[in-house]
Amino acid sequence: MMSKMDKTEYRSIIKYLNLKGLTPTQIHIDMIESLGDNAPSLATVKRWASECKRGRDSVEDDPRSGRPSTACNQENTDHVHQLVMDDRRLTVRHIATTIGISHERVEKILSKELGMTKVSARWVPRLLTPDQKRTRLFMSRENLKRFEADPANFMERFLTQDECWVYHFEPETKKQSMQWKQSQSPPPKKRSSHLVGK
Repeated sequence: MMSKMDKTEYRSIIKYLNLKGLTPTQIHIDMIESLGDNAPSLATVKRWASECKRGRDSVEDDPRSGRPSTACNQENTDHVHQLVMDDRRLTVRHIATTIGISHERVEKILSKELGMTKVSARWVPRLLTPDQKRTRLFMSRENLKRFEADPANFMERFLTQDECWVYHFEPETKKQSMQWKQSQSPPPKKRSSHLVGK
């Protein structure tokens, strides 16, 4: 039994047998006898026999509408590179929508053409000065004394008599911190904030 054939080879056989004057049903029976389970369906045979009768010469697929296959051209590569350089946190979906090419093409340009990968920023602790450390230690000890002296009213007194400022922020998630980088570029960093008393 013959191995499975390419669809253009099926179409060539259908075209040849159609030229010999066989009906679609006869062509289908002939192909089943020769190819067994690898033969195309009767519907496929009928469709291509009809195409041949209408004068179609090519057995290749018709050109498909949509984006051209040359989406990975230099112009698109440059455009993707410029977008990423302007904002390294852009998603592949956003880049694809902005340029008007497929998600897969953008991934190919980023990885194959530009050699880029998307990585998460790593935490780099911000070191406190000796004075800041001493101030923090002093404040912690004083607050501990106040808590031990009056646990029930500690929070109320602490909040109403607060003499320090606190910087509050929402840290980024790992996904939010992801940025595009090239293999030779250093990984992105993000610093942690600390509560500093004054």
